[in-house]
Amino acid sequence: MDDPNTRPLDEIPDDDRTALRRDQLSAVVLAGGRSRRMGRPKPWLPLAGVPLLAAVVARVRPLVSEIVVVAAAGHELPACEARMLYDPEPNLGPLPALALGLDAVRTSHAFALGCDAPFVRRAVLRLLTREIGDLDGAVPLWGDRLQPLVALYHRRLAPTLATMASAGERRLQAVAALPRVATVSAERLRLVDPEGISFRTLNTPEDYAAACAASSDVLDE
Repeated sequence: MDDPNTRPLDEIPDDDRTALRRDQLSAVVLAGGRSRRMGRPKPWLPLAGVPLLAAVVARVRPLVSEIVVVAAAGHELPACEARMLYDPEPNLGPLPALALGLDAVRTSHAFALGCDAPFVRRAVLRLLTREIGDLDGAVPLWGDRLQPLVALYHRRLAPTLATMASAGERRLQAVAALPRVATVSAERLRLVDPEGISFRTLNTPEDYAAACAASSDVLDE
């Protein structure tokens, strides 16, 4: 399939353009959750013939030059085209994991994704590159909820997030309150993802069953 990032800009529809080059972009995929509601490890759940983690990595791969997966210490993960990092301490939550991932990437910017969001649309990720400008982050707001794990951050946020985590903050939503992090409105997001499928996460067996039933259509972007 034609990759918009390899074509001249004047040949690319607006919704297919990134404002950052591929060599400026990484992805940080968080895979350290306990999967308590799901009842089994999410990264290993098969979806369209591949583990869920591999599906998320494949989704973002065409847009980025590197992918870092952050997992809980001692967790075994399925093989995928990514560099693996492990939380130094267990059960610290997603904020220090994001800080660890951002500190590890070699590019200026990184998408943040959860391993349980296989339906994120590349058009939404491209939109975030146009929304961030010279800010430190662009976080979607969908259904009156912040979406910090379908977001784009500058790697210079890593020390700030690490400091917040050291002070006891664990909520990813706290990132959106930082002064140089912008929210992206649902109105903007609907231009590229009218139904908000990008923000559909798999948290329960019912979510997973519904995703399996829809995957052949939704994954064919």
